[in-house]
Amino acid sequence: MAMKKLTQQDLDSFIIEQAADICAYVENLPAARTKSIRNGTALPLPDPEVMQLLINQFLNHYEEHMLNGETSATEAYFIENLSQKYDIRGMEDAIMSAAQKHNVLLHQSQTAHKALMQRDIPSYQSALQSMKLQAPAPLSVSRVSDEPPAMTLDEAWQGFVAFKSSWSRTIRVGNNKYFEVIRALLGGYTPVDKITHRDIKQLLEVVEGLPKQNKKPYKSMSVVECLDLEDIPDEDRISEKTVRDYLKLCQGLFSTYLTRELGVLNTSPTLNVTYEAKSKSYGSFNKTEMSKMVSHFSTLENEGKWLFTLLAYTGARRAEITKLKASAVKLDEDTQRHYIMIEDSKTDAGTRQVPLSIHVVKAGFLEYVEAKMKEEQLFPSFTNLNKVTHQFQAVRDALEIRSIDDYGCRRPLHSLRHTFATEAQRQGNSLQLVQQTIGHEHSGIGQTQRYTHKFGVEALLPVIDSIHW
Repeated sequence: MAMKKLTQQDLDSFIIEQAADICAYVENLPAARTKSIRNGTALPLPDPEVMQLLINQFLNHYEEHMLNGETSATEAYFIENLSQKYDIRGMEDAIMSAAQKHNVLLHQSQTAHKALMQRDIPSYQSALQSMKLQAPAPLSVSRVSDEPPAMTLDEAWQGFVAFKSSWSRTIRVGNNKYFEVIRALLGGYTPVDKITHRDIKQLLEVVEGLPKQNKKPYKSMSVVECLDLEDIPDEDRISEKTVRDYLKLCQGLFSTYLTRELGVLNTSPTLNVTYEAKSKSYGSFNKTEMSKMVSHFSTLENEGKWLFTLLAYTGARRAEITKLKASAVKLDEDTQRHYIMIEDSKTDAGTRQVPLSIHVVKAGFLEYVEAKMKEEQLFPSFTNLNKVTHQFQAVRDALEIRSIDDYGCRRPLHSLRHTFATEAQRQGNSLQLVQQTIGHEHSGIGQTQRYTHKFGVEALLPVIDSIHW
């Protein structure tokens, strides 16, 4: 099920809670200090110079991150917490701004703490008062909005089904199945006026890669499981007609019902959206396009930066990278090169060692891994695979890279894998080495298969080192 999209009101509520917690903590410091003294657990007062040094270190750390454009600890904390409950796409700048303001409040709390430890009660009270003035005011619960809450996608669908009471049972069942996919991709709690033209186009792009759900083994899978699938054979993917049926259903919901019938929308997000039949095969990107994307990946937030960079330089599947743990990054003793151990795979070939590109290492990936050791997961904000897909589509479209190639083949996120394999073979690498690197069964070796073991990191290095984006 798709997460609710983060709104400015959701973010404001989160910031208010964080600010209230800090103010309450500082306000309670005198009582907590008195209690610890009575219990005999109070720590000795710190040296004033040491206390000032710690505060200066905090402020310098904050300023350094701000001036260098790096993600501060506060911003990372906000992103991690908000991502557990909301889809934060499109709100990254607002989160960064909120985190910077919150850092000022943190600095004031340390100033208040220092004053109290030095028994400078007037300065402590002054700092606390300043904090309360700086903290955002609680949202008013009694204020009545001039406008009613926007209709959600779920609410719109319920009304649309009632509006289409003439549907036969077969059509109703089929359309409900289509809506399960639409809901998973757009989010049932998403206000309909927040769904854009681009959202509909990206939805169709994902839909055309789905398997036929009336065919084994897909018929027993949930919508989410089908959306998470990769490497689906061309003959198993849905037909062009089915993709058009999805578009027609969206046009009926957004254009006919919400725009013309109810007037909830001024303009339908399906306006001028068309579907042109494409080859079911995956296309690849050329080196110029890959260079543009990889350069852009380096500007993303920490998690997105490394997730997409790894996809570009390993040829791994989306799910294999998002599930990586920090402990999966290891050092090969023979070559003294680092590699990732991919173990969460459904096939024996998928379980493999993939050396790290020197480009990835030089960019600072190992330092990122070290910082994530306590969290275990390398990419905790990307547990929803659809989020990975949507963010890639947004980057590709923003760079004006076409979603199809000159041969009419589709170029979604999975095309990074095809591009890697194509480039590795173009560089003259052995097919068997390329197959093992990307987790495919060795082909064309017949009876020798039973005597052939997996190649080690040293044998795979030429494949990885031949890739230069």
